[in-house]
Amino acid sequence: MFLSSILLLPLLLSLSVLGETTAPGKWPPYQHQVQPDSVACRPFGECEPCPEAALHEPFCKPFGNRRLIHCLPYDSLPKSEDDAKKGPILGETPAWESCGRVIAVERADFWEFVMCNVIFAGISLFILFIRGQRLAMQQYRRLAARIGLGRGGAPESDGGWATS
Repeated sequence: MFLSSILLLPLLLSLSVLGETTAPGKWPPYQHQVQPDSVACRPFGECEPCPEAALHEPFCKPFGNRRLIHCLPYDSLPKSEDDAKKGPILGETPAWESCGRVIAVERADFWEFVMCNVIFAGISLFILFIRGQRLAMQQYRRLAARIGLGRGGAPESDGGWATS
């Protein structure tokens, strides 16, 4: 019972903790969401760790991860989602944005943590088993000495009540 609950706990945690997904965003559907003099950006890929050379950039500072985005001036936005899917849009500028966590790295770290805990639990159970055996052997020796069993395994006859 205890062992099965230990094995099920990581599965439940992985479903609840790592259920986050990143899906590419859509262009803003309504005019009131974007000011006329600004740009509209959409994610174009998943979060990835920043390379060593880019760690000083502002988009890498919060978490050390970045995601590629494509930005367009408000005037150049496609009229519909179908126009955006037809091919590359002229005037689209690639840029980077900061993003929280890289799911693949977080998942690998989570399973590393789980495996370390399983190894520690296994070592602890092994030590507990060995310790229990030693304590039982020690108690058996005390009991054997108390009732008079010798090292040979046969009771010593001293003329007491056990020899009659």
